[in-house]
Amino acid sequence: MSKYDDIINTVWPPQEADLSHPRMPASQRAKIFLPFAALTGYEKALEETLQEEIQSMEEKTSEL
Repeated sequence: MSKYDDIINTVWPPQEADLSHPRMPASQRAKIFLPFAALTGYEKALEETLQEEIQSMEEKTSEL
């Protein structure tokens, strides 16, 4: 008997609904992940880069 025999042939998702724990609607599940920010500081860095590029372009046009 191997270590995972109890779960190897488990059917997923379960065929019978678990009435003691009803499923959450998809709209509610999506809300769980809203506060997640994988790239913290990305927006600020993007804004800084944009400002630098705008300033650089303005300097180039004023030289012409």
